[in-house]
Amino acid sequence: MAGTGATAVRARLADVRPFGPPAVSRLGHTTALTAAADACVAVSLAGSLFFNLSLDAARPRIILYLAVTMAPFAVVAPRIGPFVDRVRGGHRVVIAAACVGRAGMCLLLVSHVRTLLLYPEVFTILVLNKTHSVAKSALVPRLVREPELLVRANSALSRTNVIFGAAGGVVATGVIVVGDARWVLGLAAFLYGTATLTTLRIPKPAAIVASPATRAAAVAELRAPSLVLGASSMALVRGAVGFLVFFSAFTLKSGGEPAWVFGAVAVAGGLGGFLGTFVAPALRRVLIEERLLIVALALPAAAAIIAPKSLLGIALVIVAFVTGLAANIGRQAFDSLVQRDAPDAERGRAFAGFEARLQLSWVVGALLPVLVLPNATIGLFAFGAVLGLGALTYSTGSRAAVRRHWGAWAAAVSPRDLSEDDETLPLPDQLLDTAKWLRARGARRQAIVVAVSALESAGVPCPPELDRAVRGARCGDEVTTDAVDEVVDAVGARLEVRRAGSATDARLTGESPPEHPRADP
Repeated sequence: MAGTGATAVRARLADVRPFGPPAVSRLGHTTALTAAADACVAVSLAGSLFFNLSLDAARPRIILYLAVTMAPFAVVAPRIGPFVDRVRGGHRVVIAAACVGRAGMCLLLVSHVRTLLLYPEVFTILVLNKTHSVAKSALVPRLVREPELLVRANSALSRTNVIFGAAGGVVATGVIVVGDARWVLGLAAFLYGTATLTTLRIPKPAAIVASPATRAAAVAELRAPSLVLGASSMALVRGAVGFLVFFSAFTLKSGGEPAWVFGAVAVAGGLGGFLGTFVAPALRRVLIEERLLIVALALPAAAAIIAPKSLLGIALVIVAFVTGLAANIGRQAFDSLVQRDAPDAERGRAFAGFEARLQLSWVVGALLPVLVLPNATIGLFAFGAVLGLGALTYSTGSRAAVRRHWGAWAAAVSPRDLSEDDETLPLPDQLLDTAKWLRARGARRQAIVVAVSALESAGVPCPPELDRAVRGARCGDEVTTDAVDEVVDAVGARLEVRRAGSATDARLTGESPPEHPRADP
């Protein structure tokens, strides 16, 4: 009991570690610095886009703004994704180069903040931001090799981004009050420069060399049902976020509400997103990534439908909070899904393509209330209905995708039809098959625990030489490939010895031993 309690406490502490698990802590330092620098750039460039203008005057500026936010993704998707995958030196070099480039652009902006050169330099910063984001997402699974820990690592990085982004925004606001935008840009350049140094301290993952044939097969894997369906559901969540931001702003402004009400809605969304960095890893202990995406669709749908429509401000605050929470859960689940299922050699391409698709969804969702502002009640009901239908559709599709995935695994591990006689196998052999499948998927800790369960179900004691690896797996320690191979192979050997002994006993007693064909993967 004491050991179980200690394990639970260790897991909870791992979830709230400031910069993530040890493997990604240095990447967390870079994330903290760049988040604060990004906030400084945003504050320095903030202008009167909405609240100082009438609705008719604000619409064309907002449409132009949305087009500008989409433009960097047109560059990222076809070019930067493959570049991130191919660059010599790995993703951390790309992150460092992006930090250096943004520092240089900030220094140029100090002199050009009031000239037309502002626009190409800001555009360059946006492109480098997306390059950084793609490289970071592709780097995480190389630092965290166990799929069940990906949501925890992604959530820690997201939490770091929120905290230090908010802190950077507060500091930048104070600096701009006593100085001007150029001071803030200088601070941003310093933070980006410091982030470059922390990036170079990130552990260097092993290089991946893919042949043209392997690369072609990897590109084909990006069309796997789990990735296609996951991207569609996450695109719907992102579109809903874009819709809610501008729907709330236009609805409150047309109703004559003061600006602080929209501020409350924005704060509620931010708080929900921050809470999501804690909720996502907790839910991941009981739900796989596909189920987390269903939660991300269903939660805001329910909130929008049941929120009190007669109290518009309160309703929008509630929906914004739940949507922020759900969007962050969905984001961590989707990133982990891509990191889990996308081929390693094409992960940068995958994230770049999906980021472009998600940003396009956000822009389309944001444009809807800008072009045609619906009635507040109708807008919230439509918001909930679309997300609810999306949750139902994705739930059905993801179940089918999981069944196809397990069917493919069954064909790979054995020539026999597992659907017909899997239940006739002894339980220890079924558990050993599962452990081997988990090992093939990279879930090393789970593979060890399941393999040991196979011994326990057979009544065979665990060899003392495996105790250390088993304790580490159960306590959440990082497990090497050699360790999981040793445990799974040892368990297989023990079960074979037990099976041979049972056959010998049966011959001595004149009984016919049961036949269970074995075909190890």
